[in-house]
Amino acid sequence: MDLDAYLPFVVPAVAALAARPLAERLPPRTASWVLTVLAAGLAIASLVPLFALARGDLFAALLFAAAVAGGAVAAYGQGRALRTARRQARDLPGDGVLAVVADDRIDAYSVPGRVVVSTGMLGALDAGEQRVLFAHEIAHLSGRHHLLRAVVRVASAANPLLWPMRRALWYATERWADERAAAAVGDRVMAARVIGKVALASGTAPSVRMGIGTTRPGPVPRRVAALLGPPPRRGAVLTVAALGLLLCSGLTAPDLVGDPHHAPVSGIVVVAGPRR
Repeated sequence: MDLDAYLPFVVPAVAALAARPLAERLPPRTASWVLTVLAAGLAIASLVPLFALARGDLFAALLFAAAVAGGAVAAYGQGRALRTARRQARDLPGDGVLAVVADDRIDAYSVPGRVVVSTGMLGALDAGEQRVLFAHEIAHLSGRHHLLRAVVRVASAANPLLWPMRRALWYATERWADERAAAAVGDRVMAARVIGKVALASGTAPSVRMGIGTTRPGPVPRRVAALLGPPPRRGAVLTVAALGLLLCSGLTAPDLVGDPHHAPVSGIVVVAGPRR
């Protein structure tokens, strides 16, 4: 097998290693779309060589079947979860986008079509901080972040090598919402303060996840640090490089289907003799 035949398998592993740097160094909106397109494209591209090899190899056939089944089950599960969330959102109190639920816990989240905030959360924030919170959650809705995350979950189910891209996309979409919230209130420092305050008050980010006492900070401190720094710059070079990985894999994979060097080997070899 030629060296380029391995690229559709190697590139997803390279993309998985690059997922966190892409999420941190690209502008959040760009990073979210690049990671989503990359994950979906590489998941599809990696199925092509498996399909080609499955014609003459039982192990490859089993891998191909497992990948297709994993992706199909994940797609069904994500679709069902989104439909359920949308249906439940309609039943929440209130007629607008905002739904306030009577709960003393510090909680706020977005579901397809609605922003859900607990009374405990509203009581913990002043009016300015509430503006940051609402802008953050509405950014999740307007950016269709639930759909981007669903796509990457399906892609990683079809190709487990892409699994690290799920966490990277989660971070990128949260950073996207952070930047939108900071722009909405015109105060990056306030937005950073609200993110830290909510994380501490909710108790959902214990010290290990927040990176206290470790050499690699967790997502909340990294998000706060990003907001305390300058707005993100355009990352055209990184974007082109990331999409170049997809192009490389996409151009190589189809060659395996029609390449006689990668065709299944038959047990019968016919040798043509000289004509008489």
